[in-house]
Amino acid sequence: MTDKTTNDDNEPINLNEKDGTVKLLRVAAGWDLKAYDGENIDVDLSCFLLDRDDKTTDDTDFIFYNNLKSADIAVRHTGDNRDGLGPNDDESILIDISSLGFYVFKIVFVVSIYMADQSNHSFKQVDNAFVRVVNDETDEEFARVDMAASYGDATAVRFCQIERIGSEWHFSILNQPTEGGLKAIAEDYGCLIASIG
Repeated sequence: MTDKTTNDDNEPINLNEKDGTVKLLRVAAGWDLKAYDGENIDVDLSCFLLDRDDKTTDDTDFIFYNNLKSADIAVRHTGDNRDGLGPNDDESILIDISSLGFYVFKIVFVVSIYMADQSNHSFKQVDNAFVRVVNDETDEEFARVDMAASYGDATAVRFCQIERIGSEWHFSILNQPTEGGLKAIAEDYGCLIASIG
């Protein structure tokens, strides 16, 4: 499976040009699990609200299963899905771009495997993962990125981001796997997290 968005050259997509009235974005993720012997694999969607220096300003700028909303409630996680069953979105994050703090210049979205180190799970056991950006009020899909052919032993992937450029928001693909898990990404963005999956 190859990366794709609604354009063919993977250039950033101006979401405001797609719909000048958009106020509420939904970033949704889905995945399937490959056949395997063992316990269920819990895959999670999370995001980081970043400033000009690509850092969080507070631990509440890390939105995930243990912190479901930002301090200003402009960003809200709709809840944890622990099995990934079904063909549709498994987890979603809502972003009210009209209410988002002005310090937020970028939001990076991560898909990760919960407690991967303890369970010895990786994205080798995950199939058909995707992240898509939707106008939550009209259900119009602006962009989508699918899992790369292989992430190897990665346990977390920076899938995509939306970035504030002037008064407009742009979507772009990242598809950056890491073997350090969600905790390593959180620490990279300046979060002080004692222990997460």
